[in-house]
Amino acid sequence: MAHGGKREGAGRKPGAITKRTREVAERALTEGKSPLEIMLDNMRHFQQVALDAEAVIEGMNEGQVASLGQSHEEQFKALLAKVKQAAGLRVMAHECARDAAGYMHAKLSAVTLAGDPENPITFADLSDTEAARRIAFTLAKAVQPETKH
Repeated sequence: MAHGGKREGAGRKPGAITKRTREVAERALTEGKSPLEIMLDNMRHFQQVALDAEAVIEGMNEGQVASLGQSHEEQFKALLAKVKQAAGLRVMAHECARDAAGYMHAKLSAVTLAGDPENPITFADLSDTEAARRIAFTLAKAVQPETKH
């Protein structure tokens, strides 16, 4: 009698959520916002603060720029620091968006197309429409999940 080793259907299924993970997620939702909602709120906040900072910089007049420093070099450095701060806020908004994207958009999977070397597709005697139809059919067939019978 075999002991151990790989058995068909044994073990936790891929993507299965543990009881504890489910409890933590449900508690977080009942207590307030979900992690996704917080990521999106942060993204919107940093985006708005960056836009506001950029508007302030863009709307500065000569007197406001002059008040940043005594010399042109000091004024330039101070203005550059403000621009860097606004850019940093945009980076933070971008990072929040990147983190949230995985929860909102399906990930694309790689598709490898392999033809039959004994029976290659030829297009010499086909109209453009027929060639496009055959290519679309081949691509659609390649991305369909395999079904078990």
